[in-house]
Amino acid sequence: MSTRMQSMINHLEEGLMAAFLAFMTLLTAVQVLLRYAFNTGWIWSLEATTYTFAWLVLLGMAYGVRTRSHIAVDLVMSRLQGKALRVATVLALLVCIAYAVLMLYGGSVLVWRLVELGNEARDLPVKRWLLTSMIPIGFALLALRFLQLGRLFIRGDLDRLNFGHREAAPELLAERPEEGQEP
Repeated sequence: MSTRMQSMINHLEEGLMAAFLAFMTLLTAVQVLLRYAFNTGWIWSLEATTYTFAWLVLLGMAYGVRTRSHIAVDLVMSRLQGKALRVATVLALLVCIAYAVLMLYGGSVLVWRLVELGNEARDLPVKRWLLTSMIPIGFALLALRFLQLGRLFIRGDLDRLNFGHREAAPELLAERPEEGQEP
């Protein structure tokens, strides 16, 4: 994948996550105001927020892999070295890719069945398949991120997955000097 294409996907991923979060926050705030100040509300807001949150979560999974910011329980991996670490890392990547591909397939089947049914969402005048299409899209992006991580590992640019470690993003986690101290 070209650097330009990868950069576009990264920016789209981040922009959509920010837009979805802003939309959910604004919609929820307006709904609370309408409910408690005017004793009314929008019947569709809960469903819209629920679907938007699902889109945010599915994009967030791939974003977490790309930035290596997922929570990691590495009790075993932190004790491994050398060939054992390489084998365990490859195994972990293969399991993660298999999971993403399985969910991509299952999500695609679900969306296709919803297309065949042609029904709309409960409270939104939108086809349900369109709202659930994020399942295969999100898992395709997740599989792509794991494949990119695997490529980094195979090329030798990465010796371990480093999820949740300070080394994963040192520029983001660098300790700042206390006030009055020299950096």
